[in-house]
Amino acid sequence: MNKVSNNLKFVLALIACFVVITACNKKSDTTTDKKEETKKTETSSTTTTTPKTTTTTTDNSSSSGDAKLYFVEDYKDGKEINKSEKFSPGWLTVMVDLRPTGKKIGVGKVELRIVKVRDEDGNKISEKIVDTVPFDVQADWDYTFFKDKDKISFKTPGTYKVTMQKVDGTPICSGEVEVVK
Repeated sequence: MNKVSNNLKFVLALIACFVVITACNKKSDTTTDKKEETKKTETSSTTTTTPKTTTTTTDNSSSSGDAKLYFVEDYKDGKEINKSEKFSPGWLTVMVDLRPTGKKIGVGKVELRIVKVRDEDGNKISEKIVDTVPFDVQADWDYTFFKDKDKISFKTPGTYKVTMQKVDGTPICSGEVEVVK
């Protein structure tokens, strides 16, 4: 009888340990989720600005679900300035919004690959890589901007595809912009 009593006490102790561990894990998960929701998600390599003329203002979605990579003249004080699909030649700020997908960037380093895909008349051309620009980011970001006056520049008219990708070349999201005379 004493042996059965000891076995019962042991089983009850195991069950109590399991309940305590499970409860602690659930509390830890909700604390982590709340911290992730409050993190700031902006990045920039430079903060210089230059005036630019824009034309139509519309949303330019990316190729991966609801994730968006789009273009603005500048991003200042938490505001997107002159979002458009068409710009005159010069530098732009690239915006990335993964919030609709519920996903995060997932890595600490990304690259913006800039490729010219159409000439100034809108004719499809052999894709020409213009530049690949590296940036440091936070893996848990879901909204950010990229500004580099020297590297994110569109000097000649045409259509450009910009892809935010992992350093290994895995695309995260992309968008297109038309540069007009």
